[in-house]
Amino acid sequence: MSKRAKSLLAAVAGAAAGFAFVATAATASAAEPAKIRIGWQPTTTVEAQIAHAMAKTDILEKNGLKAEMIMFSYGPAVNEALVSGAIDVGFIGDMPSVSLAAANSPTTVIGRQSVFRGSIVASTKSGITSVQGLKGKKLHGPFGSSIFLAAQGMLEKAGLKPGKDVEMVNMGFADLSDGIKAGKVDAVFVWDPWIELFAVEGLGKVLASDTSLTMVIAMRDDYLKKNPDAAKSFLKAHKEALLFAASDHARSNAWFREPEAARKLDAKVIQTATAYDPQWNAKSTKDIRLSFTDAELQRYFGLGKQAHQLKIFAKEPPLAQKTNLSMAKDLDAKPWDFDPKKVKIVK
Repeated sequence: MSKRAKSLLAAVAGAAAGFAFVATAATASAAEPAKIRIGWQPTTTVEAQIAHAMAKTDILEKNGLKAEMIMFSYGPAVNEALVSGAIDVGFIGDMPSVSLAAANSPTTVIGRQSVFRGSIVASTKSGITSVQGLKGKKLHGPFGSSIFLAAQGMLEKAGLKPGKDVEMVNMGFADLSDGIKAGKVDAVFVWDPWIELFAVEGLGKVLASDTSLTMVIAMRDDYLKKNPDAAKSFLKAHKEALLFAASDHARSNAWFREPEAARKLDAKVIQTATAYDPQWNAKSTKDIRLSFTDAELQRYFGLGKQAHQLKIFAKEPPLAQKTNLSMAKDLDAKPWDFDPKKVKIVK
């Protein structure tokens, strides 16, 4: 072989090696997991079990994501973190998400998460046994929460006018819990698992309930714009995390009880409260929905209209513009095989 031929061969080999290096580097770069910061709450049924499944298994990793799980004690703090940019996605109640839309926050609801029960609960010391018995009484609870508007609907259904027949008093959860335990309040509006806890402990009697209250998935617009593939992968992982949790109630409920705020809750209380969501019995990805049904979407948009009519907001929140269910619908339309038994526990 001539010197020139050898030189050309060496050059080709070098170029091939260089290409191989570039290709390998590109592949490694493409394989790097997308980072995402997830805000969640420790005592909301189904939502918390999903968060624990994400944090303690390799589900996110298998979907190409590296997550930072950030726990908040209550919903308003998740809202604040979303607005400030401290998290990329948050699990919040339907009414708090309406508040985000009303404030024109840089967030979009990209999916539904779960449904849960909200109730009007009378203190057993009050002697009140029906919603009608609240006439002339005070009803305490957190304004702006998912149960707030639902409680007003329960009063109206019973023929009582909120603010006239029944005085509604804004009260944070900590004071509300102390109040019903001490018998200092006649009745409260609250959500599970606290409804079930108050009933089991003999502290309260459930007068009326609404099991259509919804947790939603809200994502920052900048993250959604910059990371559309990661956003869809997150929704896919979300569905798998719920199916994993639903496949092992005992483990999921034990995880639920790990945070300090949830330790007082007995596993039976958690199980009963969580079971109000049909997805808690899911057997495959097709049993879990990320998108709203037409009726659910109508109800959700109706919350904004109702809040505006009650003068909670100066104008009707632009919920339609702040909701994008395209990825959720796409994933719901194409169920896939997922075996919870193949999930690896990492924590």
